[in-house]
Amino acid sequence: MLNKLIILLIILLSLLSKNRPMTYGGLFIFLLSFLNKEYLNRLDKGIFLTLGMTSLIIWMLIPLIQTSATINSFHLKSYLNLEGLVSFISGLMIVIIASKGSRFINDNVSSLLGITLGSIIGVAFLGGIPVGMLSGAGMAYLIVKLIKILIGDS
Repeated sequence: MLNKLIILLIILLSLLSKNRPMTYGGLFIFLLSFLNKEYLNRLDKGIFLTLGMTSLIIWMLIPLIQTSATINSFHLKSYLNLEGLVSFISGLMIVIIASKGSRFINDNVSSLLGITLGSIIGVAFLGGIPVGMLSGAGMAYLIVKLIKILIGDS
């Protein structure tokens, strides 16, 4: 019952902050919460991650078809600049960090509420966009790991 109340709180906060993806996700999970628990235990969460990531990748790649870019405009030399190299390294690092975040959330369910509320507040008050929960989980993983190293509790 407490889980459903938390989900309803997330939906309410998402509605108030106009965070539509979080609202829709919360409503979907709220509806799923009424299903048989045995069915839910067999449900592959990876399907939803794949659908979400696919949607995000489609959104990111749309500019490629909106511009009048030709084969001649894609020169390797034009990507070998500061922005291109830093972007490449950032992309490489964030997928590794996000994979750690995915495991962190699965192993520490209590962290999920903090990441979710942080995401809602970031969207509502700080102009964020709700695409970074796995990255946020990865950052949480790194910060927790760093703190544990600093205090000697590895």
